[in-house]
This record gives sequence, C-alpha cells and structure tokens, in this order.
Amino acid sequence: MFRSRITQFLFRGSASATTPTSSLLAQRIPVPSPQITTRSYRFSNSRSWTTQSRSAFRSFRSRPFSTSGRQSFNNGGQNYKRFDNAPPLIQLLSRAQPHHYMIVGVAGGFFYLYNIETVEMSGRKRFNCISANRELKVGLKEYQELMSELQGRILPDSHPLSITVSRVLERLIPAAPLENAQWKVHVIDDPHQANAFVLPGGKVFVFTGMLPICQDEDGLAAVLGHEIAHVVAHHPAERMSNNGISILLAFVTSFMFDISGQLTSLLMSLAYGLPNSRSQESEADEIGLMIMSKACFNPEAAVRLWERMQQRAQNEPPQFLSTHPSNSDRMDNLRTSMYKAESIYEDSGCHVLGSFIPEFEQASSNYKW
Repeated sequence: MFRSRITQFLFRGSASATTPTSSLLAQRIPVPSPQITTRSYRFSNSRSWTTQSRSAFRSFRSRPFSTSGRQSFNNGGQNYKRFDNAPPLIQLLSRAQPHHYMIVGVAGGFFYLYNIETVEMSGRKRFNCISANRELKVGLKEYQELMSELQGRILPDSHPLSITVSRVLERLIPAAPLENAQWKVHVIDDPHQANAFVLPGGKVFVFTGMLPICQDEDGLAAVLGHEIAHVVAHHPAERMSNNGISILLAFVTSFMFDISGQLTSLLMSLAYGLPNSRSQESEADEIGLMIMSKACFNPEAAVRLWERMQQRAQNEPPQFLSTHPSNSDRMDNLRTSMYKAESIYEDSGCHVLGSFIPEFEQASSNYKW
C-alpha cells in the first residue's frame, strides 16, 4: 500500500518536472513593463530642470549660455518651466506671438517720440512724460517730508545767514522763469554738510556747511543759480521719466536674454541713467551761469567756486560712475560759456556792481559753527 502511494507521488513529480522552468517562473513572478520615472531638481534661481532617473547620479549641467530662456521655453516646453509659477504678466508675455511684440514696440516708440521736448534755455532734446503739475505735487510731498525730518535744525528767518541767503535769492528770482513758484528759504544748521538744493515749487534748502565754500554772495549765487536751473529746466520730471524708461528696458532685457535683473539694472544705469544725469548737471551749470549773470552776479565766481570744490574733493569716482561731471570738466564747460555770460552781464547793466559784498562775510563770521 505504501509502495503504490510512493509510485503515485513519484509519477506526479516526474510529470511536473517536464514543465519548463521558465514557464513556472512566468506564472509565479509577474514581469512589469519597462517604465522611466522622472525627478525634478530646482536650483536657487527657481528654474526647473527634469532628468531621467537612470541619470540622476550624473553631475548636473545647466543649459549653455548661448541658449536664452525664451529659446528654451519655445523648445516644446519639454525642459524649461520658468514661467509655471510666474506672475500673470510674465505668463502673458511668455505666450505672446512675435506680432504682439511688434505692436507693443511701435506703440512704445510712438509714445516716446510724442513726449520728446526741447529745453527752452539750452535747446537740448529730451524725453519727458511727467506734467508740470505732477512734478509740483511730488515736490510738495518731498517738502513736507523734509520739514518733518529737519525739524529743530532750521535757522529762523531772522538769523543773519537766513537773511543773506534770502537777499541773494530775491535777486535771482526775476532772472528765473519759473511759474507758480512760492519761494521760501530754509537754512539748515549742519556745518558738516556742504549741500544745497531747490525743490519744485520754489522751496530752497541751504546747509551751513556750504557757506564757507561759497565765500561771498557771488559764490552763493552760483550755487543757488545751479539749483534753481534744475527746477527751471524741469529736471525732476525728466528724472522720473527716465527712471520709468530704465525700469522698462531692464525688465525687457532681463526677460528676452534671461539674465539677472540686478545686472540689467546696473547696465541700464551705466548706459542710460548716469549719462542723462551728467547731462542735466552740465545743463544746470550753464543755465545757472546765465541766471546769475542776468541777476548782476559776477559769472567768474562760478569757476572759482568749482576750483574750491576741486581742492576740497577727495577720492572722486571716475566720471562714468558718477551722477555728476568731474569738477575739471565743469570748470572747462563754464569757461566755454563765459563769453555768453559776460555778454548777458553787460547787457543787464551790471558792470557797475562789484563782485564782493562785505555784508555776507560779516554775517558768516558772526555765525560760529
């Protein structure tokens, strides 16, 4: 009985042995279909890159510099996902067609040309899209902020220095064609600050540290004439207009060529912002020279003022990195314009006036800083 059962067992075992091993494995172990998974790696600049898992342990290589971000985006959208989480405006621009850019470019060019104007006192062409009323409102707001900031440091109107500055300003005002100006002098008690400026609307600020450099009323007239010229030529409005152009160009350059926004801002400043600022300063020097000459102040005092500024200057940056021309260039430009200034001086009947007023020196010596 045991033998027959053993025979049956062996018989079944031999039957199973005839089945191929590969068939048994196929029945017991399912073979998955080949699949390739993906992993995303995000760098610090928020660009998404997708690589296959089999190459996940290879070194990461960014796209070559010759391929712009827009080219990568237009390449089927396979590897570049820069605009996935971008603001709506960026997403809209990324989907724009070439003719859309052409329309925007033509409209922008028309807007730029429409707002080209000529500075009346110099003949310089410039872009300005800010109205005089808007400029005046900005000046008023800045004036209120300054008055709050400088509270307690402004000398009273009865102070000898305030009286002297007001007297010089009164002579300059008739020669400065500025409408809707409400002139007001503020002398700030700060002997370490050699500065002066005029806000749109006619608010004048002079720091006491500037007065020893002026030396006399002619020197002070050169400083005030320069600052008044900025307002007469509407340079604050021009600066606001140029800032808008710089921001727009920096944005477009960064978007089209996929470079850092900080880098494009620096390039726009070097190529556009700083040269315009130096042009405005040179223009203010020339207009200010004519204003002080028409007001019967000695125009040669402007050159002497910048000679003293040159002696006082230390570690002056290169001109292309500065908002102002170099002191030597300013003196050369003033000397070039001196013939015209002297003609205005003579035509105004000023040749009988002296270039030195002792009251200013006396007022300066009475005030100790």
